[in-house]
Amino acid sequence: MPALRSLLLIAALWSGALPAADLRVAVLVQDTAQLTIHGELLPSGTPGADLVAFTDELAHEICRRIRARCTFSYVVFGEILPGVEDGRFELGFGNFLRAPKREKRVAFSDPIFRSASRLVGSPATARAFAGRFGQAVSLDNLRGARVAAMEGSQQQAFLDAIAPERDLTVVATATTGGAFGALRKGDADFALLAIRTAYALISHDNSRRFGFVGPAVADHGLGDTAHVILPRRKEALRRSVNEAIAEIRADGTGHRIMRRHFPVTLD
Repeated sequence: MPALRSLLLIAALWSGALPAADLRVAVLVQDTAQLTIHGELLPSGTPGADLVAFTDELAHEICRRIRARCTFSYVVFGEILPGVEDGRFELGFGNFLRAPKREKRVAFSDPIFRSASRLVGSPATARAFAGRFGQAVSLDNLRGARVAAMEGSQQQAFLDAIAPERDLTVVATATTGGAFGALRKGDADFALLAIRTAYALISHDNSRRFGFVGPAVADHGLGDTAHVILPRRKEALRRSVNEAIAEIRADGTGHRIMRRHFPVTLD
């Protein structure tokens, strides 16, 4: 029997038909309170639905290509990195940019797409601040404002660093949806968000009161390549994910997934 098992293993290795790995995967959602109980992540038209659907489809495609049996958990941003770090998840899908503090805790896949950040606000608020500054509002000249950002994000870290000299009040929220909600409730003048997240929230906001303010910003840690995160010790898994990402980019699947959920260029 041991000899037979060895022969079967050798045959599996030769054919590439090894049993699929079981992986626990974390997928970013804007607000867990918005999850439905009927298998739909977010109802169509809900603010943030595009980003959730894009992230979920990408995660499923990578799991398929690495031939893994994936169990998906839909969690807010702040739960993903700690969950990957402590072994609750093998893969984390969100808008994760490389940062030295993060690289000490988790490993990063090869890049999936590029990301940048933009201010979001109402035209009326932007005009009011423009009148105060004597020029159009941008992140470079913003002063004396309340700016919402997700806690633990690169956007919050940047705002915290410049807040004293710019007289900014940073409104930290648990989720990006919460940052957008602070705008809607009047608890913030602007929000600083990753551009795809911002687009997903703006495009399905029925109030139609908000839009992008100023140009996209990619420096100061606010833009870079976005990655899948995974435990640092899982080097074989990282190589498999990187191969899947390379295939998705080469055969156009990644572009098709992006265009299904984001009909405008956001790079």
